[in-house]
Amino acid sequence: MSFLGNISKKAVEKAYNLASKVEGGRDYFTSATHTVSSLVAGKNPRVYLKPGNVIQIISRSSGRTIQIVVSQTTNQLICDAIGGTGAYYPNAHWLVVCTKNGHYYFHNNYNYLAIKDGEIVIIPSSINEKSPVEAEFLVQDVLGSAQAIYFESVHMPGYFLGFNEDGNPSNAPKIQRKDRSSQFETHIVS
Repeated sequence: MSFLGNISKKAVEKAYNLASKVEGGRDYFTSATHTVSSLVAGKNPRVYLKPGNVIQIISRSSGRTIQIVVSQTTNQLICDAIGGTGAYYPNAHWLVVCTKNGHYYFHNNYNYLAIKDGEIVIIPSSINEKSPVEAEFLVQDVLGSAQAIYFESVHMPGYFLGFNEDGNPSNAPKIQRKDRSSQFETHIVS
């Protein structure tokens, strides 16, 4: 890592720690990062995160979309990041649900993307049930990037969605913010 990159990483970590002590905390820091990122990069990476949009979430480490699949060993729904891109891949389509406090839920036919007990999981639900608390995410911009964002668990602060180069969920979702495995882009389907 370059000298400037190391300083930048340390500055972001210090600001993040400070933000947890400031009134407004993480949400305030997220808003400030979003503003700085927009000024540096010139584009809002959250452009497709609107209520009712159907998006695909593309892992920057695998280059593929997050999709729902059935585990061959447990016969349960799981997710990976080796899905295809486009309308012909419905297992990789996520409906965006926004909360009044600027957080997000992502589901595919009420199967929610979530972090539960420190692991990336799919939580099945129904139209009549309230969204699972483990599925609520705070979306943060990657500083200096026009497209990349992070998905941090609201239920488990400090835990981020992350997939390795093979598309498998990261062993430990509590990963460093600068790690490429926790960076994603979004594309709209409809």
